[in-house]
Amino acid sequence: MDRKKILMTMIEVGFGHKAPALAVRDAVVERVGEAVQVDVVDFARECGALKDDRALKDSWDLGLAFPLSARIGYLLVELYGKGAEYIDLLFKDFVHKGIEYIDRYGPDLVFATHPLALYVAVKAKETLRRPFKVVAYVVDPFDGYAWWANEGADALLVASEHSRDRLLRHGVRPEIIRQMGFPINKRFFDIRTPPPEIQRDLDLNPEWPTLLVTAGGQGIGKVYIYAQALYLLQVPVNIIAVAGRNRSTLKRLEAMKSKILSRTRIAPLGYVSNMNELMAASDVVVGKAGASTAMEAAFMGKPFIFTEWATYNDRFIINFALNYHVGWYCPTVFAFSRVVRRIAETEVLSEYKRNLARLSLEPGTDEVADYLLKEAGA
Repeated sequence: MDRKKILMTMIEVGFGHKAPALAVRDAVVERVGEAVQVDVVDFARECGALKDDRALKDSWDLGLAFPLSARIGYLLVELYGKGAEYIDLLFKDFVHKGIEYIDRYGPDLVFATHPLALYVAVKAKETLRRPFKVVAYVVDPFDGYAWWANEGADALLVASEHSRDRLLRHGVRPEIIRQMGFPINKRFFDIRTPPPEIQRDLDLNPEWPTLLVTAGGQGIGKVYIYAQALYLLQVPVNIIAVAGRNRSTLKRLEAMKSKILSRTRIAPLGYVSNMNELMAASDVVVGKAGASTAMEAAFMGKPFIFTEWATYNDRFIINFALNYHVGWYCPTVFAFSRVVRRIAETEVLSEYKRNLARLSLEPGTDEVADYLLKEAGA
């Protein structure tokens, strides 16, 4: 009997679409080993639509640098609604080559974590007239914008009632929407180094609250300016500042620490492989609104201070945190320093941690993996 085949498709714009796919893949492999073939692909690049792939990634970079462009694009997508036939014109090469790729692969199920990958998978199913299943995970945990509202899918998996409601407003049939926890790789919760040891190694004050400052692997964001401001204001907190691959930011933070004395403890770091342990050793996570990092923080019981957002699907994350009092939005240095002083001087951090615990948020990695295996007939 031939092995069942699950093709997991995403577009690697940031890590927010790739990470959930990898998490679910690992959970599938943990369950069935090599009995099922599972492949995660950066779909546009893998199928050979290189110009479209470059255009998608360049537009993402542009959106990060100039959020207004991403917000206008989001609003235009919402204005048009769930009928997204214009994608055939905008990304003609990707649609054509993506269908050919799926035809060659011969999947029993396609699992998409990007809405354009979902669109191509649905197009392939309609064009090829094959019986494979198409399942998508809406990786925007509190949104479900028009591109996700694709009723050609066999199932749309969502993390929350908020996402479900957004899809329903777009006219999606309720029977194809299923709520399952956000997929996070289970290795993220494997903490090998105890938090006190991390704090000791980084020369932090165990009596003070610890802020984990991050702007993703590239380390691009205004959040590091906020960290510098705290240091200069001598706020009684610890700061773990992860600059990622941004060497200039790392050097700037290291120079500040070596030249200026402050009672604020700061530990500048470059690219790290133990972000989970750094998060476990922290009390608050600080940075841009992004699904994967925000959900990792929530699952670890860490409130979030959001300093910026790219487009409206990220804004829904901020709204959730504000509505449930599990995070703050600080678009200015003044607002940020005021919130951090409250954290350092009052019991507000304990209150927000209790609020987060009451939400009982849990990852759904295993549930998603089990569902895909069942749908694939494995």
